[in-house]
Amino acid sequence: MKINKITGLIAATFAPYNEQGEINPEIIPSYASALKRQGIGGVFINGTTGEGAALSLTEKQVLMQKWAREQNNQFKVLAMLGGSNQKEAMSLGKFAADLQLYGVAVTAPYYFRPANVEQLVAYLAPIAAASPNLPFYFYHIPLLTRVELPMLQLLEVAAEKIPNFAGIKYTHNNLMEFNQCLRHEGGKYDVLWGWDETFLAGLAMGARGAVGSTYNFAASLYLDIFRAFEAGDMQKALRLQERSVDFIHLYGQYGGPAAGKAILKLCGIDCGHFRSPVTSLDSEKLTTFKNALHQLSFFDYSMHIHQET
Repeated sequence: MKINKITGLIAATFAPYNEQGEINPEIIPSYASALKRQGIGGVFINGTTGEGAALSLTEKQVLMQKWAREQNNQFKVLAMLGGSNQKEAMSLGKFAADLQLYGVAVTAPYYFRPANVEQLVAYLAPIAAASPNLPFYFYHIPLLTRVELPMLQLLEVAAEKIPNFAGIKYTHNNLMEFNQCLRHEGGKYDVLWGWDETFLAGLAMGARGAVGSTYNFAASLYLDIFRAFEAGDMQKALRLQERSVDFIHLYGQYGGPAAGKAILKLCGIDCGHFRSPVTSLDSEKLTTFKNALHQLSFFDYSMHIHQET
């Protein structure tokens, strides 16, 4: 398969729920329009930010169908198929192929973990084969899966076993390995950077495509970082990256993953609460969080959609 590398920003979307905690796919057209207006080049759905591990098979399919309608030549839809359930991931892979999504991704199994790269590829290969004409990405996020296998070796083994293997969504802090993967076989594979708060570091090590949750509401900040980097203005790029560091630093104080969904709500898109066990912000904490964001001048560069500021 010819690999067309992704450039620019891909937003890792949040799962949209209504007040009863059921999925709310009807919000997706306005959600997608907002992302497109910000200059986002596509979405990565049903992943970590999208609570894929908390969604049922049917819920994932509904979201895939709805997002598929937003796909066009300028806006790609990639779907995370799962991690621990191979059969379900294969079913979703076929579903993604029928919808003609841009691509698919899978994490390492995180309950019964593979002991080596060969075991991991043996798990991935049947899933990739379910959508043989779609680019297949391995989603490397050892912070959550606890699977810390060498990614260079994965590229070598996957090349032999997975014909539609496209690359890695690399959400890890090993910059040396990331750069090695980018340069492997003359830069054959698409290796996407996955740490928003170190976006500039990823660019410095060769990244040209990135997937992240904070691109949902602060794409202009990261696009400015990219433009400053391309222009050789590293001081400006660093100052802008520090703004990302500062607002993401607040996450731990305000609900962790739920903080991102709270920001999205403040920017005008209400995707509801996270599912248990993640604790969402109550109204008092949301107000305090909003004030902290104001102190950082966050809303100077965030998305504006009927913003509650």
